[in-house]
Amino acid sequence: MKTSEFFSFLSQKKLTIATAESITAGLLSSTIASVSGASLVLKGGVITYSSKLKIKLLGVSAETLEKYSAESIETTNEMVKGLSELGLDASIYVAITGIASLPVTDYNVSGEVGQVYLSILYNGKIFSFQKVMQSAFSEDNRNQIRQKAVEFAFECVVEVVGNLDK
Repeated sequence: MKTSEFFSFLSQKKLTIATAESITAGLLSSTIASVSGASLVLKGGVITYSSKLKIKLLGVSAETLEKYSAESIETTNEMVKGLSELGLDASIYVAITGIASLPVTDYNVSGEVGQVYLSILYNGKIFSFQKVMQSAFSEDNRNQIRQKAVEFAFECVVEVVGNLDK
């Protein structure tokens, strides 16, 4: 899905979005912001690349990070919940983590390169997704994984909103 299509989808439904990003390091918000009028849908976001920031800003528990890793659905679920408590007043909250390359030194790692975890909070309910974007790593495809993660986020938001608004 193209960014302009995603923007149109949100704006037509009068929805706003806030993000908590790890693997994408701000690329999700930046991609949305690349469309003229982005302030109509984008409330803001946080980049929590390190586990310390996930704990400090979003209230992710150290126990969750230790047990499941920073790259897990359990972590993204806690990230999206914490994001929703920051007072951004969005319709949709999205948290995204994953593994774009190795080595990863922050807590333990579960998953393979290209693994993306995504949680969406919409209408008071959390929806969780995961997908492997690529498994073979090279410096060239690190950013491809991040870009595919953004596209995956767009698709999942459309799916969640579409299914609930039927």
